[in-house]
Amino acid sequence: MSVPLAELGAVVECLAAMGAEEELAELLERELRRPDKGRLEEEFAEWRRAPPEGEPPYEFVMGSPEEEEGRSPREARVRVVLTQSLWVRPVSVTYGQWLLMAENPDHLKSWGSEARLPATHVSWFEASLYARWVEHWRRRYGLRLGGAPAEYRVSLPSEAQREFFTRAGTTTQFWSGDSDADLRAVGWFGANSGVRVHAVGELSPNAWGVHDVHGNVLEWCRDWYADELRGGEDPLGPLGGRVRVLRGGSYGDAAWWCRSAVRYWVAPDSAWGNFGFRLVLSAPERSSKLGHWE
Repeated sequence: MSVPLAELGAVVECLAAMGAEEELAELLERELRRPDKGRLEEEFAEWRRAPPEGEPPYEFVMGSPEEEEGRSPREARVRVVLTQSLWVRPVSVTYGQWLLMAENPDHLKSWGSEARLPATHVSWFEASLYARWVEHWRRRYGLRLGGAPAEYRVSLPSEAQREFFTRAGTTTQFWSGDSDADLRAVGWFGANSGVRVHAVGELSPNAWGVHDVHGNVLEWCRDWYADELRGGEDPLGPLGGRVRVLRGGSYGDAAWWCRSAVRYWVAPDSAWGNFGFRLVLSAPERSSKLGHWE
């Protein structure tokens, strides 16, 4: 690879915004690894429909009540309607899956080579690049991932989608309940993690079959950050900004920082040891240009 991954990711976002599909595809194939078709299909065969039953639209309340411990004014409640079905990877992208695309020396130095650890030290640019890389090769190989319609596309989740599949129909602090004990059974955080990252999928999934939505690693969302949550149909953050959103809390955080509604935001080129990401399959009319739905 001739350029750093984060820089490559920034270039790819610009090409996507310009609609330069041929140049984007050429860049992905020239600068990144070509995955084996069978391995790609095997690694990304498993997805969870969110929710498992029922047809859209899906309505839920995003944010937290004023009395919730650790709650921020930036979590003021809004009503959200999601007009499309969503398919979610049951776990974060792993280090082994990351290696299909490129090296990750910072992760290797911090956590070692165990393939089932979530990929860390990943910036937003790199996470988005990975999603575009998977989508490119999925189309190139003609793969049908999960049970989603063939026209669905691989992407990072929006902030609203992330809270939707985290809650899985619940209204408590964590999908498992309101207490620290409820979190211990389903998420790695400061009190039970040994202050280190853990392999994906070791703890119980929520009612929709999605693991590790609380703790272990913070996960990047598609959105630019805004102080106020946006409600309505298929909401997203602003068209531009300086910081992107992460969700979920991590292995070193207090319990309140791992709540369903908690929000975190940093510059998109930041890449720390507790930053990871998860992929979703979403409708094609919601493909991204500079991180915003078209």
